[in-house]
Amino acid sequence: MTESEVEAADAIFRRRGIPYVVIGGQAIARTAATTTRDVDVMVATADFRRTLDALRAEPGIAFDWEDGTLARFRILGIGGVPLDILDAATFAGQRTGVEFFRFLSEEHSEEVAGIRYASPELVWYMRLMTKRWRAYAEKIVTNVIDGVPASRLDAVESIGRRFGTMGALKERLAYVREELRRPDLRSLEPE
Repeated sequence: MTESEVEAADAIFRRRGIPYVVIGGQAIARTAATTTRDVDVMVATADFRRTLDALRAEPGIAFDWEDGTLARFRILGIGGVPLDILDAATFAGQRTGVEFFRFLSEEHSEEVAGIRYASPELVWYMRLMTKRWRAYAEKIVTNVIDGVPASRLDAVESIGRRFGTMGALKERLAYVREELRRPDLRSLEPE
């Protein structure tokens, strides 16, 4: 069953004809337990500005802020749940945002009940590529505790190689793998 927050976001994007993929905690929730309510979506770079303009005109949506590659809205009809819109170019490394969004859509997402969700490894890749990667590293450890196989970290590394981001990603992956080796998490150690 799709969460009501994702269904509300889906209705908005369908009404506006904007292709998107659910990322973040809602995507992880397809594989493991999570308590997130906000909805994070990625749009193609070419659609980013159009998406923001369309959402600003959408009834029942409140605009909060934008930093050029990320914008936050709130869906008022469901308690003001945050709706974050990300530009695919942010994670494309040495490639284009168009290439990254195509990769996400075609190779690292699945459609469930008409809604496309990113794979856990793509969500982890994006989390590790942010400025706040250490906080997200802890979320990755929690995702593993909650059932996402730690072996998916190998796919994160593969994504980093494909997009030329291993310079930043290598240390961050090592950090997560070391965290998973903590004595209290021994049974979760990557294979």
